[in-house]
Parts: sequence; C-alpha cells; structure tokens
Amino acid sequence: MKRAPTIRLHAYFATQRVNHQVEYRSDAGVTTNMAESYFSRFRRMQYGQVHKFGIAYLNNYANEAAYREDNRRMSNGEMFGDILMKCAETRTSRDFCGYWQGNKRQIEQVIH
Repeated sequence: MKRAPTIRLHAYFATQRVNHQVEYRSDAGVTTNMAESYFSRFRRMQYGQVHKFGIAYLNNYANEAAYREDNRRMSNGEMFGDILMKCAETRTSRDFCGYWQGNKRQIEQVIH
C-alpha cells in the first residue's frame, strides 16, 4: 500500500510546547491536557472498539474520535440524534459508496 506524502503540521498550525520536566503549565497558560485526553480516548477506541486501524482510513477514525471527544458530555440519545441529523443532511460519500463492492482507498488520504 502506498503512503501519502508527509505533511508538516507546524507549517500550518501555531504550536506551543510545555517542558513537563520544568513545569506543568507555561506562564502563557499552555498545557497539553486536551491533546493527552484526545490521544488517550483514541487509543481506547482502537483497543476497545475498532481493534485495527487501516492507514488508508486513519483520518476517518481520527475524525470520529475528535467528534466523540468534543461531544463527550452529550447523552447517548442526544449524540445519536445529532449523528442521525448529520447523516440525513449530508450528500452521498464518494469514499464509501460501493465500499462492499470493492471501492476501497488504495493510499492514505491527507486533508489539509
């Protein structure tokens, strides 16, 4: 399987760092708590629900984990209703239309 070219995220996003050997939070208020929470939930999703991530669809798994992280305080019923409305309002996906008939990605999809 081919891999897409590497995209340097710091070229597109402002990054700030915290040296945890020196401090928990920088003077500017920068912490890594949200990132650590996201990655923890992402790993839990991999081990507990999905079991195996394919590189070609990694961005879809990451988007799902981000949605769950952003809406973790919603009840299951509210989240179901929200997803149902989004599905009803969204056009047919070219990525997943015909998936079971063999229409699968050959390389990782990089969106920036």
